[in-house]
Amino acid sequence: MKNILRIARIELSLLFYSPVAWIVLLVFIFQSGWEYVSLLERMDQAQQMGQQSNSLSSWFFSGFSGLFPKMQEYLYLYIPLLTMGVISRETHSGSIKLLYSSPIRVFDIVVGKYLATIAYCFLLITVLLGIGVISIFTIDHADFSFILSGIIGLYLLICAYTAIGLFMSSLTSYQVVAAISTLVVLAILNFIGGLWQNIDFVRDITYFLSISGRAEESINGLLGTNDILYFLIVIVLFIGLTLLKLQFERRTISLSSKIASYIGFISSMLLIGYLSAMPQFIGYVDMTANHNRTLTKSSMEVIDKMDEPVVITTYINLLDENYYFGLPAYQNSDKKHFDMYFRFLPYMRMEYVFYWDHSVNERLYKENPGLNDEQLARKMAKVNQMDFEDFLRPEEIKKIIDLKPERNRSVRTVSYKGKTTFLRVYDDLFRQPGEKEITAAFKRLVVSPPRVGFANSHGERNIQRSGDRDYQVSTREISFRYSLVNQGFDVQAISLTDAQLSKKIDILVIADALTAYSAAEMKNLAAYVNAGGNLLIAAEPGSQAILNPVLALTGVALEDGMMVQKSQNFEPSFVLSGLSGKNWMQLVENSAFLKRDSAFVTTPTVGPLKQLAPLGFESLPILVTQASNTWQIEGLTVDKTKELVDLRNNADKKSYPVALALRRNDQHGEQRIFVIGDADFMSNAELSRQNLRSMNFSFVTELFKWFSNGEFPIDTIREEPKDNKILVDSNQLVWIRYSLLGILPALLALSISWMLISRKRR
Repeated sequence: MKNILRIARIELSLLFYSPVAWIVLLVFIFQSGWEYVSLLERMDQAQQMGQQSNSLSSWFFSGFSGLFPKMQEYLYLYIPLLTMGVISRETHSGSIKLLYSSPIRVFDIVVGKYLATIAYCFLLITVLLGIGVISIFTIDHADFSFILSGIIGLYLLICAYTAIGLFMSSLTSYQVVAAISTLVVLAILNFIGGLWQNIDFVRDITYFLSISGRAEESINGLLGTNDILYFLIVIVLFIGLTLLKLQFERRTISLSSKIASYIGFISSMLLIGYLSAMPQFIGYVDMTANHNRTLTKSSMEVIDKMDEPVVITTYINLLDENYYFGLPAYQNSDKKHFDMYFRFLPYMRMEYVFYWDHSVNERLYKENPGLNDEQLARKMAKVNQMDFEDFLRPEEIKKIIDLKPERNRSVRTVSYKGKTTFLRVYDDLFRQPGEKEITAAFKRLVVSPPRVGFANSHGERNIQRSGDRDYQVSTREISFRYSLVNQGFDVQAISLTDAQLSKKIDILVIADALTAYSAAEMKNLAAYVNAGGNLLIAAEPGSQAILNPVLALTGVALEDGMMVQKSQNFEPSFVLSGLSGKNWMQLVENSAFLKRDSAFVTTPTVGPLKQLAPLGFESLPILVTQASNTWQIEGLTVDKTKELVDLRNNADKKSYPVALALRRNDQHGEQRIFVIGDADFMSNAELSRQNLRSMNFSFVTELFKWFSNGEFPIDTIREEPKDNKILVDSNQLVWIRYSLLGILPALLALSISWMLISRKRR
């Protein structure tokens, strides 16, 4: 050990006597300071303009424009300059022969030189650590453990780069060649992960060998033993190769023995790496303050109920527009969407099935006129360099699963203990399911999902149609991430002629019936309500004769006339109803949309409600009109040729309840009923409205969460981050800029110059 430390000290002194080491340090300080100050100035400008920010620790140090990813790109260039002469200098000068003839072991030489180099690299990392410490004073509630996680990942990356550079330096006596060779090896290790990904056997090997992205998890706040062990294996591998190389030069050994030694050592390292990458052997430490790199409590509660392996099968239709994510070349990237679940379900399996069938991909058919499905599939297979015979034909896939109800879209199924449910891909920016959707699918397999029935025999709003007034988007649209079917609910149409309503559904929705219900239907409905069934009734002005008999079962009535509202942009019948936050919070705990969205729900053509007899229900007004600009008129139409005039006195101005939540306890638990004087609030048109900021979508989602006793949708709300502002002003920023970009580099440059001049004089 003494020899190792002595060699490390000598090598470190040689390194610091070299101007290259000092230049690299100066440039590193200037670049990191420049990046950090630029980020501070951008955030200061945004803060002065009143923009709200959160998770500033993440914004400053990770992400697309963060400090650590930027500096990671520069490390690729610095390390070869530092390692190019570590051993090649000894070989070129001939001093390596003296070392061979000395009593010092080759192991001591290699490890000593490596320790000297990583000691210098630690000096580079202390620059980033210093910036992290500065951030404690510049960012309110800075997440220092998150910053430290990124620093650990970057230092391990530097150490791996250094080991590679050390080995390349041992292969040649020319320093420039060693530097270029190191760059080449680093380039190979960065790009090998994308090679031969369409070959099953090779895919996992090349993906594991890739060093690209290995530090990203730690930069984003998650330390994993697989990444840490990867860096350690790379370090040991290249240090070991360096030892073998130098030992073989020192002794006379046959070529076959050399090859066997290299193969045996490399194979053992790869085996250790393969085992360390298996999900059941990986450990994690979430370094973020609010643990946003770990599943939420709701998800963990679902995972804890699973005691057998889960199988996720992805069915890829070659003719679907979303076919690409499941192709062999992208499967490793696809599996990363489930990384947080593999942590707690290490034996979870992911399988892929490829097929072709007619799809709703209109663009594909339009761009290839005259080709039938099979011809298109053959063309697509050829373009993607895949064997057409690897894809199941329509009649073959139907023997396995019927995907016609899924419109033959690319889709996943999740299977557990003989039960299966769908996990879909969505037509939005992100495409892939997030924690909310994945956990909802898992939870459907361990609990009975809530069953929602929409009455459909009297012209009610339809859950199968995409018309403006209908409910397909919010209920059964499989391509919409937030529809009820994608959030864990079973949704079906149902007739009130069924006498077994309470046994078939958990929530009944009656939305804008156009004809009156028969006596038998009313009897079945009354039995459902008396049995404690949950109920949502959405009425429309003018439907009093049809729906008031239904509302009477709840002790509520829809008043005559309709509400009108003065507005500069909308018709008088278009009413923005305000949410009673106090009452709503009694129903739904941790309702996050109250903080994010406008506190209004659009309720076109809405009628006021009144309570008749309580019938044992506690009544809470949820949506109310604004007293200042909204009032009730008789009739169902407004003369649009005349200006809407408010003839009320101040004493007559009042708010009207247009939505009531009713609840009561019985032998079955708490019964929940919601009545609203408008059926458009959850229509396709209102959920897709772009010309007004409202919270209809969030309101509908939270409403059904209340109906399902908080079971679905899954609550993935996390604690709000506290690092939401910077603590420095423009004047202080100037001093930080001068210090990091001027004073510190200048002092260091003067010290270096003085040291080099003094050394030259001596």
